[in-house]
Amino acid sequence: MKRSTTATRDRLLRAAGQLIAEFGWGRVTTRSVAERAGLPHGAVSYHFSGKQELLSDAAVLVFEQAFPIAELEALGSLEDALALMERWMEEAESGDLLVAEVGVEAILESSRDPVLRERVDALLRSYRAVLAELARRDAAAGTSFAGASPQAVATLIAAAADGLFLHARLDPELDSAAAMAALRSLLAG
Repeated sequence: MKRSTTATRDRLLRAAGQLIAEFGWGRVTTRSVAERAGLPHGAVSYHFSGKQELLSDAAVLVFEQAFPIAELEALGSLEDALALMERWMEEAESGDLLVAEVGVEAILESSRDPVLRERVDALLRSYRAVLAELARRDAAAGTSFAGASPQAVATLIAAAADGLFLHARLDPELDSAAAMAALRSLLAG
């Protein structure tokens, strides 16, 4: 793909992500995406087979950019992962709600779209695999709870972080730092 073509596609994806966050999946139109991106409407059909592909690609891109797997893979311990998750949460709580809004919309849409569900599930599996490897290392080093399988620990951490993220989104007064401290205590068990 030529550079200008890639830049056009990226503009459409960013615009689609913003519109999903603002209006919800079902209210986004390809015309509104093109307008937001400052591009002709035909650019959408040139780069995407339809609205669903555009919105799905936009949602996956938001996840990949918000939670870069390479950053998780570079960590040395679960403590490092929890610190990174805290940083991500603080960034989201400081005003950028794009990830939260797109995430909720993508999860709802995943229940209706098996292709999107597979893509989101693949991302989640990747995150859990990295967390499981960190849990395995920590358990072997005796620095974290070794009473459960690394996969179970990874699932617990990912689900707790997702849940905490959603709770913090709904309740701006929630003390997410205290909740993360509690999770650390449980893992040290």
